[in-house]
Order: sequence, then structure tokens, then C-alpha cells
Amino acid sequence: MPRFAALDTRFILALAGGEPDAEATIDYLHTTGFTPMITESVVEQLGELGQESANQLTRKCADYAARWMVTWNIITPSNATVNNGAAQVHAEKIIEQGLIPGASQIEAEILVEASCHNCELLVTFSDPLLNAPAAPLNLALLENDLHKVTVTIASPQIIARRLEVMNPANRNPSVTVQG
Repeated sequence: MPRFAALDTRFILALAGGEPDAEATIDYLHTTGFTPMITESVVEQLGELGQESANQLTRKCADYAARWMVTWNIITPSNATVNNGAAQVHAEKIIEQGLIPGASQIEAEILVEASCHNCELLVTFSDPLLNAPAAPLNLALLENDLHKVTVTIASPQIIARRLEVMNPANRNPSVTVQG
């Protein structure tokens, strides 16, 4: 059975910009058998950023990501629950219930969409998502029958550190531990 990991917009931009923790995260996902994916909201955001962002670097990264995503083995599947707008409604409910303090609507939508795609992992830089209490959030997703797995939310930094632990040979050789 395939294992999926959802990637948020900021992560994709960081990957396109060559950010080392983002690159390490993609390595980790492939090493551990995950198929990285982006949800419909992320695809939409990347398109908007590529066209409308006032920041030239953001526009370039969004365009680069759109072109090279396939070579990074990142999929963009469709999902009926997301396409019919139900995921957006559930995201609004989660925000209203205060389960992700400080989160934007789009952050909640990406989480709900990841859940709809049965992602076990959501990779994000979003502090509100990273700091949200996992149990109540996952219960809300279960109550709405949006997923069959628990969605673990992790940052690229956390994942890059895990990859270092898994592969000690990949650690930075200039860093030594004194004892």
C-alpha cells in the first residue's frame, strides 16, 4: 500500500530555491518509502505565485517548481472530496473550533486536503500547524471521515535531522563532538 506525504507551498518554494533541509526532506521521503505529493490548494497557490507575486524570486521559484516537480517525483493527484469543496468547508470548521490557533484558511485547507488524500505526513514550515495539538486535530479529521490515518505534521528541519540520525555518514564532517 502506498504511503503519501503532502508538501505545502512554502516547502515547494524552498525546494525550488535549493534549500538544503528541503532537499534532505525529499531524500528522506524517498528513503522511507513515501510518495511526495502536493494538494490542489498548493497547485493553485504555485500558479498564482508564478503569475502574481510581487517578489521576483518567489515568481521564479514557483515557475521552476511547476516545471521540475515531475523530476522530483512529486505527484499532484485529484480527489473528489477536495474538488467538490467539502475539504474547504471542513477546513473552515477546524479554524472555527480553534484547533489550529493562528493558522490561515489556506494552511487549514492544505492539512484537510492532505487528510483527504490519506497522507500520513504533512511537511510544512507553518508554525501554527507545527504547534497545533495533534490529538484534537486528528480527532476532528476522523470525526469528519476525512482520513484513515493519523497525519503527522513535521518541518523540513525535523526531517533533515532524522535523516542525519538514520545516516550518520551524511553528517557534516566539519562538525565534531567533543567529549
